[in-house]
Amino acid sequence: MRDLEKPGRSPAFGKHGMVATSHAISTAVGLDILRRGGNAMDAAVAACAVQCVVEPESTGIGGDNFCIFAPEGSIKDMVAFNGSGRAPAAATPEWYADRGIATIERQSPHAVIVPGVIDAWETLTKNHGTMDLAELLQPAIEYARDGYPVSSRVSTDFKSNEALLKGCPNATRVFMPAGRLPECGEMHHQPALAATLEKIAKQGRDAFYTGEVAEDIVSFLQSHGGLHTLEDFKAAAGEYVTPISTSYRGYDVYECPPNGQGVIALLLLNMLKDVPTDGVDPISAERLHMEIEFGRLAYQDRNIFVADPN
Repeated sequence: MRDLEKPGRSPAFGKHGMVATSHAISTAVGLDILRRGGNAMDAAVAACAVQCVVEPESTGIGGDNFCIFAPEGSIKDMVAFNGSGRAPAAATPEWYADRGIATIERQSPHAVIVPGVIDAWETLTKNHGTMDLAELLQPAIEYARDGYPVSSRVSTDFKSNEALLKGCPNATRVFMPAGRLPECGEMHHQPALAATLEKIAKQGRDAFYTGEVAEDIVSFLQSHGGLHTLEDFKAAAGEYVTPISTSYRGYDVYECPPNGQGVIALLLLNMLKDVPTDGVDPISAERLHMEIEFGRLAYQDRNIFVADPN
């Protein structure tokens, strides 16, 4: 139990389930799905979809999805899914080397993957959910269409990236509709995202990976020098993978294997598990220094070794 005289948040307890996201609205939507009889997979997909609307600087439907799922809490039946996006088929090391491209800049079309998340949502809900994807997407559609209040975190991130947003006409149109960024607490609408999500709700993954949505994405990327093709989008598919794990102080901790970075979390736990912690203040200089140094070592290995085995 924490010291109630000090700043911080107390643990939250519940009887029938829990949802944890970085945004209160996403968490509330996940809890609502559980109350309506959905399972953990249903709640996760619905919460993630809302997160793509209300915290767009952190995640989006143009990104990745990694999932570990224990059906009814069964470790024996645990499954992991890699829904991370792949590079276009034409994006070979030789192509970049021949053109003298040694780094991938943040705003380069070469930094854009073929999104894996929509395929993952459909696959996972079909195989492990109890509700239709169309139903699970409705809260996200409503918040995108009818608006959501900008949170403190989102407002801060928007402002710190204002120059970046101003440098892209599409981003300016979406996130600065009145010629400025929305203030904290102000309502923000994303009608174009709502329309795309509605198409996915009605037609499934094909609404995103084929047809006008895919054509719009590919044509934009190609106009900026991207190598993406409609064939890349049509072929997009995630895969089930075998979880990796380590034991940490009596607990078995599971992660998705590379190309996910979970292996580095396990490496950090392996470094920490034999370090004496009894009587050591968790926010002391000694403890923080040790964890920072372990972090340096682990992230060095990440940068050298972690990649997509395929």
